[in-house]
Amino acid sequence: MDVDCRIRPNQGSEMSKISFKTWKQVVEFHSPLKNGELDRQTIEIRQDPLTGHQSMLNEAFQGKIAFAFPETDYEYLRRRMDETREQCFMCDGKWRATSPRYPERLLPGGRLEKGEAVLFPNLFPLSAYHAVVKVGEKHGRTLDEFSPALLFDALSVSLEFIRRCFQADPDTPYFTINANFLPPAGSSIMHPHLQVIGSPMPSTHLRLLLENSLAYQRDKDSCYWTDLIETEKQSGQRWLGEIGKSSWFTAFSPTGVNEVNALWPGKSNFSEWDDHDLHSMAEGISRILLSYHQLKFSSFNFSCFSGPMGKSCPEFCCLLRLINRQNMHLHYRADDFYLQKLLKDEIIIYPPEYLASLMRKEFC
Repeated sequence: MDVDCRIRPNQGSEMSKISFKTWKQVVEFHSPLKNGELDRQTIEIRQDPLTGHQSMLNEAFQGKIAFAFPETDYEYLRRRMDETREQCFMCDGKWRATSPRYPERLLPGGRLEKGEAVLFPNLFPLSAYHAVVKVGEKHGRTLDEFSPALLFDALSVSLEFIRRCFQADPDTPYFTINANFLPPAGSSIMHPHLQVIGSPMPSTHLRLLLENSLAYQRDKDSCYWTDLIETEKQSGQRWLGEIGKSSWFTAFSPTGVNEVNALWPGKSNFSEWDDHDLHSMAEGISRILLSYHQLKFSSFNFSCFSGPMGKSCPEFCCLLRLINRQNMHLHYRADDFYLQKLLKDEIIIYPPEYLASLMRKEFC
């Protein structure tokens, strides 16, 4: 195998403080798919400007997408929804008798309710504060059925829980709002739900974001995230649009499949959020999930990261990472393997610039 490796940084605008770096490897080999003839493929490696996270794009992989990500089998999805509904503890009000409660000193009544959203403790918590939020009464949904109103109620009880936890325990300042939707995304139940986690220490990725954001500010006397918004908006290649005061774009070097990011400049932690911020998050997620659905994807993860509660961090702002996962179909395979789990790199399925062109219509 003959490999030609060259560093090719893409500096973008001369005025930009952020450099999007790529380099390419050219690989040659005799391929049985071409009757033994010489095949020449170019691999592009991208590096995140803040964290250094790497992702790989091979245009030849586009022909393998149907194998790696078979389209959603909606008949199978509906069958699994029907088969699991009767046993679902979130359906038909069963959660009132079967879900746990928080102590009265933390949450009067033990739970939080708003519209069709209900928050209660996770039976198997991974942190001192680990709540589950039921998203709607309907047991099964496709990605075109997450309305902004439905998501707003779920996010509202999540934020209220975070505020109450921090008020009761100021030594626990780090919170994230998260989602696993459907088994390919790691969910153990079919019913849509969120998870809220609070900890005295930031998660590994949040710590990396906070540390690198502070280092960037000290080095350039500027906020990385506002510089990133300015750079992405000026470039337009991955830019989707603004909703309220939030900015949305596809990730240059994604950490997951078809990653979309949102930023809330000037809001470094959830204690600074109001209903306008929640509405923008709900609206944006609804639009992205609709785009995923139109691309025939069916499952997703997201995490929304906050700086430490009660502490202004001008070097940071709240960040949403939203990715899709393997599709629901019989005998689906995991989309994470050694590359993601151990090497901590990622394969790019759709080039982020092309993905943005497909999604941008939802932001017009």
